[in-house]
Amino acid sequence: MSKRWLSLAGVIFFLLAVFCAGFVFFYNRMQRSQAVAPAPPPGRLIDKPFPHAKLSDVYGTKVDEQILRTGRVVVVFITIDCDACAAESKFLEPLTGRRKDVAFYGLVPFGPRVKSPDDAAKKFPFRIFYDEGGSFLAQMGINRVPVKVFLEDGIIRKGWIGAAISDKDQKSFIEWLDSLP
Repeated sequence: MSKRWLSLAGVIFFLLAVFCAGFVFFYNRMQRSQAVAPAPPPGRLIDKPFPHAKLSDVYGTKVDEQILRTGRVVVVFITIDCDACAAESKFLEPLTGRRKDVAFYGLVPFGPRVKSPDDAAKKFPFRIFYDEGGSFLAQMGINRVPVKVFLEDGIIRKGWIGAAISDKDQKSFIEWLDSLP
């Protein structure tokens, strides 16, 4: 009888170890894929016009894309179901008013829409637009989020790739924001 229990305990231990190892592997992989985005080639995008796109707001109403091309703007590429984007939005909330000369907007290049406009207002501290035709995916190579792009009158001047989650990254992003011309 004790041999049988010992064998059963060994099998359970083995299955538990495999489950834990698999969980850690896939959890880490998921976190990296959401929080890190490949940098667009700087020579290709910096000092180039921001691509044209068909935009709509959280209500599904078409939006004139000139809103992103007028003045000094930080466009934050996000998706609604991205945990790194949610953490990023909490970090960005007090910073959206730090520079009165810079407007912040969220842009969803892919992924689901918010279930209600109130959900978007609770989750993100800036107005959100959707890229209806997937233009940014093709023209900018945006395939992961979050990514932040600084525009001056529709011209891309600077970019920030990934979420500012760690204290070091948050401090670095604040310096980046303060360094905008």
